[in-house]
Amino acid sequence: MIITDQYPGINSKEFKNFLEEQEVKLIFTALNAPFSNGLNERLNQTIVNKIRCKINETKGKKAWTTIARDCVDKYNITEHSVTGFTPKYLLDGTDTWRMAIN
Repeated sequence: MIITDQYPGINSKEFKNFLEEQEVKLIFTALNAPFSNGLNERLNQTIVNKIRCKINETKGKKAWTTIARDCVDKYNITEHSVTGFTPKYLLDGTDTWRMAIN
């Protein structure tokens, strides 16, 4: 199951076919109601804050896309205080949270 906002790009025929093949249900949240997808909105806020800090730290010497990828990668291999697992482990079972992060 994927819960998403009303982003039009997710409505492509190819993506819908892919989800159907994978037996994944697509659920849209109500218009102008970000609170209905609170967990995702909170994650987005966390990632955006990390990106903002890294951009300030590097003083624009790295492309924001590289910084964003690095921040998401680091988030995905950081143990979560509530679950006790990394998002990557919960997603694919790979135990990489012990890897050193540069």
